[in-house]
Amino acid sequence: MHSPPKENKRILFVEDNEEDGALVKMCLRNYNLISARDFDEAVRLAHQRYFDLYILDNWLPDGSGIGLCRAIRDFDPHTPILFYSAAAFSRDIDAALRSGAQAYLVKPINIDELKEAVARLTTTMSSRENAAWKAELVVIREEIAYQQREHAACFYSANEKRLRAKEKVMRLKAEKAFLDAGGTRGEFARRWPSVFVDEVRSHRAGA
Repeated sequence: MHSPPKENKRILFVEDNEEDGALVKMCLRNYNLISARDFDEAVRLAHQRYFDLYILDNWLPDGSGIGLCRAIRDFDPHTPILFYSAAAFSRDIDAALRSGAQAYLVKPINIDELKEAVARLTTTMSSRENAAWKAELVVIREEIAYQQREHAACFYSANEKRLRAKEKVMRLKAEKAFLDAGGTRGEFARRWPSVFVDEVRSHRAGA
C-alpha cells in the first residue's frame, strides 16, 4: 500500500475582520487556510470539505462562535477547534470549551502562541488516530472480502453499477468506523484514497 501524499494541513479560518484575517494568514502561511467571513459560510464550507482544524472568532456578523462550534460538533465531533477572539471574559472562554473547542486564544495576536497552538492541534497520527486507522482498515477489508465472495463468478462489466454502489457503502462504513474510533474527517479524507485505490482496484483486476 502506498503512503498518502504529503500536503499542507487544511484549516477553516472564520473571521470577518480583514486586518486580523490577513495577519493570521501571514503567520500560518505554511498551512492551507480557507477563509469564511460569517456563520452561514463557515457551516457550508465545513459540510462541503474536510479540515484538520477550525479557527473561530467568537463574534460573527450573523451569529456567535459558540453557536458555530456547536453546529460543527453536530456532524464533526473530533476535528480540533481553536477559538481566536477578542472576547476575553472567563465566561466566554468557558462557554467555548464547553461547546467542544480544544483551546482559546485572546486577541491581540501572539504569533508564537498561535503557531504553537495550531501545530499542537494539527499534529498527525496521534495514538487515537492510529486506533481509528486500524478500525477503518478492518471494515474495509471485511467489505472487500464480502465483495470478492459475492462477485467471484460475475463479469466486471455486468456488475460495474452495483460495485460502484457498494464502494460508496464501503466508504461510508469506513468513515463511520474511523470517526467513531476518534479520528478526524481531514485525516480520513487524506488516507482513504490510498486504501481505496490500491485495494479495491486490485480486487477488480483479479475479478
